[in-house]
Amino acid sequence: MKIKDNLTGKRITVRSYRKSDLDFVGSIWFDKENGKYLSDPEREYIDEKFQKAVDGLEDTEFGYYFIAEKTDTGEPVGTCSVFPEKDKDGCCVYDIGYCVHKDRWRQGLGSEMVSLLLDWIKSQGGTKVTAEAAKDNTASCEMLKKLGFEVIKESSFKKYNMGICFNSYIFGKTLK
Repeated sequence: MKIKDNLTGKRITVRSYRKSDLDFVGSIWFDKENGKYLSDPEREYIDEKFQKAVDGLEDTEFGYYFIAEKTDTGEPVGTCSVFPEKDKDGCCVYDIGYCVHKDRWRQGLGSEMVSLLLDWIKSQGGTKVTAEAAKDNTASCEMLKKLGFEVIKESSFKKYNMGICFNSYIFGKTLK
């Protein structure tokens, strides 16, 4: 799915993913260091099924995939996603994901990116947001806490096709 208007912050703009972004996405998601705490596999573990899914990101009906760019230069600096789902009470919960290119870590871009997503979700009428982070990914866990998320449960996830499992936290936030 795509958004009508870009989301613009102080330093970054978040826009809908395009097929031409595939090389950038691959450079961070499938990189051993940059994608360490993602469920995406390292490049050598990508199979035909996974590649087909990645190739169809622009046209997916299950959620929104975004690219974050420096507003002044258009340089891509990260990716993010939003997946609206109904909870057991029929309320729409938005699950988010995000990843900043390792050359841009520790510059506050992840916080700005997630804040833009939260503002957009609120504008769509959303009131509940979740995000999962590996327990060992302290930078991501601390960023979510700084943005007002709280741990709502513990979980785990596996890296696709690699046999690596991470213990994780599911964070939640109610938007007001």
